[in-house]
Order: sequence, then structure tokens, then C-alpha cells
Amino acid sequence: MRHQRDKQQIDPVVAAIERVLKAEHEGTQRLRHSRDEAERLLSDARGRAAVIMRGADACISKLHTAYLEKIQRDIQSLGDADPASGTCADDGYDHAVLEAAAHRVAAKLTGGE
Repeated sequence: MRHQRDKQQIDPVVAAIERVLKAEHEGTQRLRHSRDEAERLLSDARGRAAVIMRGADACISKLHTAYLEKIQRDIQSLGDADPASGTCADDGYDHAVLEAAAHRVAAKLTGGE
């Protein structure tokens, strides 16, 4: 009889330990799942960041190329200017007025006003 009574008293303890072990196992599984999900989200975010960076690089490259082409056109336009006529071929500005303005700027910058 004593053996049976001891077994009945131990059973609640065993059941409590089993519940704790089960909760610990479930917690470990949830933690593992959360860690896996976090790694997946991080990987997705890195992928999106790489796509954004490639797009930004492409835009910067296009902008840079467009400005280089504009500068080349402007240089060509200056080269096409006809100093004998006193005007620039493409923009119609009076060469003498531009030259006088350049001299005034140079004088101010050098203190010769």
C-alpha cells in the first residue's frame, strides 16, 4: 500500500516536470522558427537593397552620361562660334557683350575693378 501511495504522490510531480519539459521544447521550437523567419526577412531586405542600389547606380550613370554629353555639346557650340561676326552660332549672343562681361568679372576677381 505504501508503494501505491508513494506512486500517487510522485505522479503529480512527474506530470509537472513533463509539462515543464513540454513547454521548454515548444519554446525552443518557437525560438527556432522566429530565428528562421528573421533570417528570411533579413535576406529579403538585403535582396531589395541590392535591387535599389543597382537602380540608383543606373540612374546616376545615366545622369552622368547626360551631363557629359551636354558639356560636349556646349564645348562644340563654343567651338562653332564665329568670332568674326561677333555672335555665337547656336545661341545668338553678342560676342562683344560676352567678352566685356568676362573682362569685368576678371577685373573684379583680381581687384582691378
